[in-house]
Amino acid sequence: MSDAFFNLNNPERLQWLWALVLLAILFGLDLRRRQRVLHLFVSQSLLGDVSPRRSLGRPIFKFALILAGMASLIFALARPRWDPEQIQLEQRGQNLLFCLDVSNSMRARDVDPSRLEAAKAAIRTLMNELPAGNHVGLLAYAGSAELKCPLTPNYQHFFSVLQRVTYNSVDVGGSNLGDAISKATRDVFGLSDETPAASDEKEKGKKEEQEDAKPQAADAEQQAAGETAIKAERPDEDANANVLIILTDGESHEGYAREMAQEAHGLGVAIFIIGLGTEAGAPIPIEVNGETTTLKYKGEEVITRFDDASLRGVIESLPGRCGYLAAGASNVDLVDVYRRVVSQQELETKKLRFTVWQEKFQLFVGIGVVLVVLSSLISEQRPAGRGAGAR
Repeated sequence: MSDAFFNLNNPERLQWLWALVLLAILFGLDLRRRQRVLHLFVSQSLLGDVSPRRSLGRPIFKFALILAGMASLIFALARPRWDPEQIQLEQRGQNLLFCLDVSNSMRARDVDPSRLEAAKAAIRTLMNELPAGNHVGLLAYAGSAELKCPLTPNYQHFFSVLQRVTYNSVDVGGSNLGDAISKATRDVFGLSDETPAASDEKEKGKKEEQEDAKPQAADAEQQAAGETAIKAERPDEDANANVLIILTDGESHEGYAREMAQEAHGLGVAIFIIGLGTEAGAPIPIEVNGETTTLKYKGEEVITRFDDASLRGVIESLPGRCGYLAAGASNVDLVDVYRRVVSQQELETKKLRFTVWQEKFQLFVGIGVVLVVLSSLISEQRPAGRGAGAR
């Protein structure tokens, strides 16, 4: 219940008004009962002599005051407010899109309690520490990608969506990271080759590749030694504030993940990949007829293994504003990754509009209290006349 000038913050509290309707019915029945009892013992012609101060209207008026006072108090509980004022704030932040692998291989329990649940726990931990001003979104993918939560500044809504994401959140089986990166770039961030300044980004990318040739050689040596590759270069001046954080085990990738990553990076998107699972692998637990078993193919148990080489290949040709962390069997610390790398990327100024309402429930509390107190001061009988007082 709201419009441009008036609003109730808790309109569901108005349901208590039905209790007042019930009280009014009970009062009417009780008043009728008292009238019947009185007529059983006293005839109508003698009522004035037997009870000269008796009044029918005063009890009704007194009860009406009580009822109006209680209605006013209930209306106060609904927190009426008006006189809205539009306030605009500017905050600097990023567009953080979490790309979450929900394929069957993420059921594996070589990460406690499972790869998917560990990834969700890492995202929740980061969200609890994430400063205001950012927009967050969630993209789930398996054989195809589905946007579960568009970019929003509402962290609580994001939490509720993340909680509902499971292995069955995407209908198509498989693990197509290329499709997920493409959907994130085009549909969520709204970028494409036709986007203004995209051609400038490509020219700039060529220069970066030449300038970063030596750092890439050092990264290649680190990767050959099995070390984690996290590139934390200073953000480019022309880069945008779009950040794609991918959490996956890297297994059974289909399509064109590397090409899509290069395209997204050329359009200014920062890409960070978190790898979950072990190279030794683990079986895939599934539930059949209410019983937990493991996935089998031709009678043999399927073992899903973490594909480190595949994930490194996705970002190895990117000059900067990217990163890869092989978390293995340990629980990933996304908060540390965000503080050291992601938060150092480009920020953008976001204009947020808020409507501030003036709370007016105090007025109705005062009216309700006054009416209830006033009703207590009114007698149900007429005041005694002067003649009656002399006798």
